[in-house]
Amino acid sequence: MALFKKKSKTNLGIDIGASAIKLVELESVKERYVLKTYGVFPFSEYGASQGEDFYATLPKLLDEHIVEMLKRLMQLAAIEATAARISIPVYSSFSTLIDLPRMPEKEIASAIPYEAKKYIPVPLTDVVLDWSIIEKPALDSPDKNIQILLVAVLKEVIEKYSRIVQSAGLEIQFIEAETFSLARSLVGNDKSAIVMADIGARSTTISIVDKGFIRISHNLEIGGVELTKRISEKMKLTPEKAEVLKKSRETWPELEEVFFSVLDRTIKEINKITNLYQAKYNRQVEKYIVCGGGANLFGLIDFFASQLAAEVTLGNPFARIVYPPMIQPIIKDIALPLAVAAGLAMRE
Repeated sequence: MALFKKKSKTNLGIDIGASAIKLVELESVKERYVLKTYGVFPFSEYGASQGEDFYATLPKLLDEHIVEMLKRLMQLAAIEATAARISIPVYSSFSTLIDLPRMPEKEIASAIPYEAKKYIPVPLTDVVLDWSIIEKPALDSPDKNIQILLVAVLKEVIEKYSRIVQSAGLEIQFIEAETFSLARSLVGNDKSAIVMADIGARSTTISIVDKGFIRISHNLEIGGVELTKRISEKMKLTPEKAEVLKKSRETWPELEEVFFSVLDRTIKEINKITNLYQAKYNRQVEKYIVCGGGANLFGLIDFFASQLAAEVTLGNPFARIVYPPMIQPIIKDIALPLAVAAGLAMRE
């Protein structure tokens, strides 16, 4: 799903998330992705974490603050690239599957704006539309429709991210909704039906990838920040101490109560989306991939596996990337937060 395209010698992916800026620079060597450098700049290091005002401070970071952080991160990571691929958060984009009668591709391009009006809740003049053909009916099935994946991103969001990246001294190769980047880094060429649960700071995105394409993407307003907040309230801790406890391997009864009550809502939503998809398309979901900054929480994978009664794995965006042996001891901690940036850098 590319909205802008330019060529560059090296591939730099930049993910400006809800809690940090993350980047990955890859080089393609003999059909393998080779890690050149990576970096993470948590917003907390820019003063976003300030006692009880932690949650109120995060949204107040201005574009110029993000530009400054991005410049510092690029310098620390010794970035060589002069152009970048940028991700757009799921909550800033819209995607859906639509069916069109069999027609030539030139006619599809003309039909898309008319169909888009039925699904997109804002004026089309306010968005940039992108689309791709997911499935064409066989020649012997003339009554079947062409399945199209439609994506819309607000122009003001594209302009904001473009302004930030260009102010940091980079050209833009393309802009992409982060779910597509995740699927590229975590699913690869697997054609089975897979559910991805991306647990981020602000929200959790539940997506179904089938035959290599994103079919459904749903945003749930439950994320790491809410979990920290609930722990803080339940155990009467400062947000900073609650955040440390959340990431520890402690097993407090109160901590488990909060942890599993929040995750239970996520499990119910995953089951709802999975069941609807399986019933509509007669496809069986075969596995679940958990990713995002919250995926490394203690006991999360075991809890998901017990509740979903299926194969649940922790996403590994570095599975197809060659990296220096010296970072092997920390790869588990750094890989998942870099999944979106890595997926951007992997796009050919």
